[in-house]
Amino acid sequence: MSTSRAPPVFLLVLLPFFASTAFISSVNGAAHMTPETSAICPTCPYFLPTPREVTTPEGIPANLTCGVRLLADRKVSWIRRKDLHVLTTGDFTYTTANKFRALHLPGSPYWSLQVEKPTVDDSGIYECQVSTQPKIFRRFTLNVVVPSAAITGTREMFMKAGSDINITCIVKGAIRGAPVTWYHVLPRPPYTEEEVEEINAGGRGGVQVVTDKHAGTSWLLVTHATWRDAGNYTCAPVHATPATVSVHVLDEEVPAGLHHDLHPSEGRSSITSPPCSTLLTVLLLVLQRVAAVNEHGHWCSFCLLLGITSCLSLTAVYTAAGETWTAAQDLSSTWSVWRL
Repeated sequence: MSTSRAPPVFLLVLLPFFASTAFISSVNGAAHMTPETSAICPTCPYFLPTPREVTTPEGIPANLTCGVRLLADRKVSWIRRKDLHVLTTGDFTYTTANKFRALHLPGSPYWSLQVEKPTVDDSGIYECQVSTQPKIFRRFTLNVVVPSAAITGTREMFMKAGSDINITCIVKGAIRGAPVTWYHVLPRPPYTEEEVEEINAGGRGGVQVVTDKHAGTSWLLVTHATWRDAGNYTCAPVHATPATVSVHVLDEEVPAGLHHDLHPSEGRSSITSPPCSTLLTVLLLVLQRVAAVNEHGHWCSFCLLLGITSCLSLTAVYTAAGETWTAAQDLSSTWSVWRL
């Protein structure tokens, strides 16, 4: 007659400890199923591998997905860590904010927290928690970014007529694969309405747009540029802030109506400097004669100072317009005449 032997007492004591390791302590909140833990606690829930970090553009819905096996009658809750606010439990949404919603298909081990129209303030840590004892949880990071485009180089480009225009646009934070559209604001005479055209291969020959949607980079190439290719070029990705560069095409004869816009420096060449030195000279000669016969010489000095101030102000205005006349030259000439 055979008798079964009872297990050692120390194994009975340590068995609850081994079973609890299936959950991993709430310090790290991660429950991973391994052959050892599966043998010790075959009914313990555990997390499935899912993406732990999600990045989305502002305004585009984002889903945080938590996978849990062997859930049984336990509940899955989503908690926002920054204020410990319980957002959802099971299929029920606790928050009054309409942007948060629980997503789950019956029989599926995946429980998702959907964030509709997220803003930058929604960025942070979200916790998927299972109602075990002790609780197990897994944390997820949501990054909400404001997509934007940036054109490499300066905001103004000066090109020689006949050369090639090459513009590079880098898109940051946009959805991978989002299309990029280029626009061209044509050069127009002053005080006329702007004309905007979408750039595509069907336009004039020599224009090419290449976009690497995976890298988020778009290139615009315009060969043999003419004055008609001048103007503003805008890189406009979907759901992103656009970027603009101004292109000037130089050294080519252009229509008279556009001459002022394309070559603004030439429009000021006809401005002449006021004959400030001549005016001061005449004024000083007159005041010198009056002072010789008038005992109120201080009034003459006051008038002289007033005349110099007025002339300096006039000279400063023309200097701002691009002329090279300076007040120092006027005063130097005036002082020479006064000493005579």
